[in-house]
Amino acid sequence: MSEKKHTPGPWVARLVGGHGFAGQTGYAIDYNSDQEQVVDFVYEEADAHLIAAAPDLLAALKYAVDALAHCAADKGYQGMQTKAVRQASAALEKAGGNS
Repeated sequence: MSEKKHTPGPWVARLVGGHGFAGQTGYAIDYNSDQEQVVDFVYEEADAHLIAAAPDLLAALKYAVDALAHCAADKGYQGMQTKAVRQASAALEKAGGNS
C-alpha cells in the first residue's frame, strides 16, 4: 500500500460561529497557529475533538499494531491478538483511503 500523506498534526478544535453560519455555533479544526483548517465547520463538540485527535489516534494505532505483531504468542491470547491486528489494520487502511 502506498501511504497517502495527510495534513500533519497536531490538530486543534476551535469554537467558531456566526461567519457564514448566522446564529450557528460550531467548531473548526485547525492545523497551525494561522488557523488554517482541515475542517471548517463541525456542529458537535465531541465530533470536533474526535476529528482533532485523528493524527494522534493514527500514530497510536500504528504503534499498537506493530507492538501486537511482536507480542509473544505463547501467552494464550493468539486469537485476540490476531483479531485486534486485523481490525486495527482495516482501520489503518480506511484512514489511508484504501477501503
